[in-house]
Amino acid sequence: MAPLVEAFHPARLQQHVQYHPNGKARKPPVDLKQCELKELIQYECDLRGPKENPRSRVVCEPLLRLFRQCAGGLTVETTSWEDIHDRAVK
Repeated sequence: MAPLVEAFHPARLQQHVQYHPNGKARKPPVDLKQCELKELIQYECDLRGPKENPRSRVVCEPLLRLFRQCAGGLTVETTSWEDIHDRAVK
């Protein structure tokens, strides 16, 4: 079973990435805004109709995921953070 992960508001992501999973501080500190923005499209698929009905269809919708890839190999999903960050900049 995977270890429990602390839930936190996306606005606190910048503070959370300053620490390794073992609690040690990252050196040098990470500025997510300076990390390269990457995109990934995933698909969420649902069966529309009963499983037994041959006329039922699988309908898939794209989900855009955003990541920041930083020096030193750190990659962080920032999908929710980007929206908050964009609003704060405007």
